[in-house]
Amino acid sequence: MKTEEAIRALRGALKLYGFEETSGIELIKYRENYVFRLTRETGDSYAMRLHRAGYRTDDEIRTELAYLQVLGEQGLSVPEVVPTLDGEPMCRVQAEDGTDFQLDVQRWIEASQPLGDVAEALAGTSSLEPETFRRLGILAAELHERTTAVERVCSFQRRAWDSDGLVGDAALWGDPLAVDGLGRDDAALLRSAMARLKRELDVMDTSADGYGVIHADLTPENVLVQDGRLIMIDFDDFGEGWHLFDLATILFWYQPHPQYEAYRRELFEGYSSVRPLPAHYPASWEAMLLARGLTYLGWAGERSGDPEAAFIAEQVVPMVLEQARHYISTTISPARTGS
Repeated sequence: MKTEEAIRALRGALKLYGFEETSGIELIKYRENYVFRLTRETGDSYAMRLHRAGYRTDDEIRTELAYLQVLGEQGLSVPEVVPTLDGEPMCRVQAEDGTDFQLDVQRWIEASQPLGDVAEALAGTSSLEPETFRRLGILAAELHERTTAVERVCSFQRRAWDSDGLVGDAALWGDPLAVDGLGRDDAALLRSAMARLKRELDVMDTSADGYGVIHADLTPENVLVQDGRLIMIDFDDFGEGWHLFDLATILFWYQPHPQYEAYRRELFEGYSSVRPLPAHYPASWEAMLLARGLTYLGWAGERSGDPEAAFIAEQVVPMVLEQARHYISTTISPARTGS
């Protein structure tokens, strides 16, 4: 669907929210979903997310939005969900070709900017100080504290970032071996590493102190800075998983950075100042970083020809291959399953 067609579909839903039909609408980004900024005549702005058709069920989206509402009520810095005039957290709109799309609206976070971007992180040129990662650790721990305390809402319809979701036959983001340009020897290396990783994850502790509802996509673009405050956005991939996966996502892109070790130390210290680190975290760290990297390869493999997929094939694949070599050359005792 072209951007102009998407905007026309959005305009058909403005009355459901009480928005003026003359409100300005501009495309902010298109990845899994279209994200538009709507600006009303009053100057108020909103993020309008037009979901990719067939990617999520209504119940999955409702679960995400219900959690955002609960987390916001508990004081966590997350976007504010804007319901329809009828009180619904989402609605459906129809494109000109008859395709139905899900739509939800969140209040725009004014005067904010992303913490960073993956390109500068991967290039090792990020100017972020280690103290920022201490704050990110605190933010992640606060999220996990609250999601652990919150009872499952809306029947909780979300897919899990567990062993099967990360490296199973139907991994959530696709098959890492499908990424463009992967040679025979490289594929064999990844296949071996994935088999070992699957065995380790199959028995990794899933007790509540280290496993539960996570964000699952805490990249530098998905943390906004507003007047010095860190705000988590884009919960599109949230679901159950290891808390360590969120920490691995925060640091994954910064592995080539000269301050990586300081970043990691501060991240863990910040996290542990709020929530105890499970005993298996240090031993499981490399496994979780590799799992995160493999998901990016799977994502790119599903989107051959996409500019971001090409970036991953060129820039991320070599790093993940090196991770895989290191992983299969070391002996790590799998963490025991929790009761």
